[in-house]
Amino acid sequence: MTPSNDLDIEQVATDLDNVATALSRLSDGTYWTDEVTGDELPAEVLAADPTARRQS
Repeated sequence: MTPSNDLDIEQVATDLDNVATALSRLSDGTYWTDEVTGDELPAEVLAADPTARRQS
């Protein structure tokens, strides 16, 4: 039996890289900080996308 949905390996790899980056930022204390502006990332931004690195 073949699955009806194809797995996008490149997207999975990107997602895993983003999670690894988020965990690294959490470990070094920069998780809550916009990596471009240095401003604090609002909790609602991170709630919507826990791997966000900047506010859009």
